[in-house]
Amino acid sequence: MNNLIKPFLDAHIISYELESEKDISKSFEHFFNYLTVRNYTSRHFDPGDISLGKGEVGIDGVAIIVNDILVTTMSEIEELFKVGETDISVSFVFVQSKTSESFDSSEMTQFFAAVNDFLSDGKIIMNDKATELRTVCKYIMRHPTQLSKNPDCHLFYSFTGKINEDKTRNALVEQEIESLKRMSIFDEVTFGLYDAERIIISCRAIRNNIKKTIDMVDCAVLPKVHNIDEAYIGIVKCKEFIKLITNDDGAILSNLFEDNVRYFQGHNVINAEIQATLRNPEKQEEFSILNNGVTIVAKEMRRMGNSFTLSGFQVINGCQTSFVLYENRAKLTDQSCIVLKIISTSDKNITDSIVKTTNRQTPVLNEAFETLRDFHKRLELAYESYDKKDRLYYERRSKQYDSSEINKNKIISFPFQTSAYVAVFLGEPHSTHRYYGELLKAYSKRIYNDNDVLEQYCMASMYVYAVDSYLKHSGQYSIYKKYKYHIALILRYFANANPLPETSSKAMKKYCELLYMKISDEHWAHDNIQRACFIIDGIIKKGQVTSKDGNDITRTREFTNKILERIGFDSSFVSNIPKLPDLKKNVQVKCKVVNWNNSFAYVELVDYKETGSIYIGNISEKYISSIDDILVENQEIQAKILDDKRHPIFGYSLTMRL
Repeated sequence: MNNLIKPFLDAHIISYELESEKDISKSFEHFFNYLTVRNYTSRHFDPGDISLGKGEVGIDGVAIIVNDILVTTMSEIEELFKVGETDISVSFVFVQSKTSESFDSSEMTQFFAAVNDFLSDGKIIMNDKATELRTVCKYIMRHPTQLSKNPDCHLFYSFTGKINEDKTRNALVEQEIESLKRMSIFDEVTFGLYDAERIIISCRAIRNNIKKTIDMVDCAVLPKVHNIDEAYIGIVKCKEFIKLITNDDGAILSNLFEDNVRYFQGHNVINAEIQATLRNPEKQEEFSILNNGVTIVAKEMRRMGNSFTLSGFQVINGCQTSFVLYENRAKLTDQSCIVLKIISTSDKNITDSIVKTTNRQTPVLNEAFETLRDFHKRLELAYESYDKKDRLYYERRSKQYDSSEINKNKIISFPFQTSAYVAVFLGEPHSTHRYYGELLKAYSKRIYNDNDVLEQYCMASMYVYAVDSYLKHSGQYSIYKKYKYHIALILRYFANANPLPETSSKAMKKYCELLYMKISDEHWAHDNIQRACFIIDGIIKKGQVTSKDGNDITRTREFTNKILERIGFDSSFVSNIPKLPDLKKNVQVKCKVVNWNNSFAYVELVDYKETGSIYIGNISEKYISSIDDILVENQEIQAKILDDKRHPIFGYSLTMRL
């Protein structure tokens, strides 16, 4: 292996606790999986989930990214598709890594052959993981009407030497890409060949955050604002903008759009109109007038004339425009331009405010804004309060810890946090296979409430992380991986078998203190995780639970109930959430004022994670000329529901005239 790569690989090994892996090629595979796949999802992921493992020839890793989420099982893909959405986007990523410094064209040929076999009804016998991923692939292909467009396909091959000009190799690559295109199942097929130099450049780019330069046609300085270093608005050519949002392989950098809140919505009505304009050469010159433009926030910005170098930047408004421009990049002319606003600030609160105001298209709250709520800012700080040896890192913002020298296994993504809490504190590990957006909707009244004790969320993640870490280091991960949320629930019982206090009480804080004392004792954790595994083994061996509909038993409530019965729980152990009255006419609710216009105040129903609106005439018994004479932002009020039926946009109709 090239000695220049080794320091970067060693740092990766430490970050993911791979020191026990004796086979350097496996560690390098994990490393290269991370480098390539990170460009196709803004979420934190485990590169080990991409590896196909032993017994596979030709392909080291397969990643299937669906709506920005890495999907590894049939249960996950079924959950994503079952709601009947038609805006689903899919990317397939195939990876093969070689530690040799010599390029071997026969091995690359074998890689292409294995990819073709995977995507067709091939004859190669695959291991269980590859077989399930192929089943996921076939499932997606059987549901084309739910896709916003055909999937795209990206292939990556690496070796640790130096790329030399090779016409034969280039011809082979072109031939294989054309072969994949002829399948007529992909909108786009790309291939990336990585040598030592390109691997090192990619590693340095991650450490330094994204750094790019863009040239504007013309620009103006925006007025000085507190906590904003610089701000400009100007015109940039669409072709130039494409360079800003793509990597060296020409693929769009999906992690640039995490703060945009709404990920690409596919070919909906608005996006179809944007595309129609771009596909008409005569109308392209009107694009900057017809389109609202794009807003970018950067941590650092350096200007030289009309050239701007941006570091650590996010596209916080204009995700739809960016993706449609990217899809039509081959049709762009030099006459097509876009309005671009660039803001430089290191103040996260300012960034959040800009995100909210530039993305909120209706007066109601949107679940996509969840991690921008103050609750999650406070939760991020709560994680920081724990001892360094036990500390986990709550990733409230996309890839915020990518350039940090921390144990990457300890990063807690928002989807992970949601699943962990549902399993450990709501007692429903059988639901964690569901897409996290569905979990948010299903448990909206029971999770992330403003007055909740934050430590319970930290403990949920710590307990699942402890299980995950132990199973990996003990060599039992492949056996018990699908039971890890059940094991974490059992572990919580072993730590504290008392009934759960109310989520917002001082008793809950004390309850969590005992949980932390137990889980921070490594010997206690290991002994009791093994006890939990024995319990699960016993239930499975006795055949006490069977799935009636063919699903995995881990997805059944019966399996969870059998576990809880085995450890001698009562219902108060699982959850102690107070019952709220149904949202019906005449029910009084606590509300928080979000904003208002001339006629309506818009509120959040605090205990329900719902929204509502109050007509100006229902705010006071007396006549008022302006809503802000009575209400202020974030004010808590009591209101009464006027109608059983919820309006799809404005939420429940309410009155303050009780």
